[in-house]
Amino acid sequence: MGYLDYLSRYSNNLIQFSVPNYIEVSLNDSTFNKLFEKYVYSLGEELKPILTTEDIYNKVRDQLYPKITGKVNLDIALDATHFENLFASISVNFIGKNDLPVVGQAIDFMKKHYHLENDLSRFVSLATAIELSERNKGKYFVIGEEPDIRDKKNHQLWEHIRQSKFLEFVDVRDVDQVDQYIREHGVQPYFAECE
Repeated sequence: MGYLDYLSRYSNNLIQFSVPNYIEVSLNDSTFNKLFEKYVYSLGEELKPILTTEDIYNKVRDQLYPKITGKVNLDIALDATHFENLFASISVNFIGKNDLPVVGQAIDFMKKHYHLENDLSRFVSLATAIELSERNKGKYFVIGEEPDIRDKKNHQLWEHIRQSKFLEFVDVRDVDQVDQYIREHGVQPYFAECE
């Protein structure tokens, strides 16, 4: 507050600031959008709320974990001690098995592209290491949300994942599909003890 007040008095004509004022209204999306349009830029169209990384992981934990607890290992870090051909460690949301391995990971498709590529590459590396170890195909769930179409690189990557025959994309709002698969196929924890 003090710094903005200072800037309102001494701007040297570069950027001008008005004296800051408190606004006595509740903070919500509607209020934010009105203030944004008044002082910054017209939004034009209704903005779709975008889930943050934390929202996606929390939604998976809140809506899926209670249903699959005891049927899979949850929030487990895997490395070469678990699968010989796994070169980099990776934490997954869940791993289990029936006649084939079942692994799931929540991924934020809104991240910076290089972080998203890294997350997906590590997950594919895990899937490959599991298949080499098991000598069997597996079921690999990628749980996320469609990125903004204006983010061309991430949207294209998301589209590739959706069309992949190797990974199965599940929208974060449809996590019941994962629970249904786990129940119908009698999936059990991959490891005897959660590590």
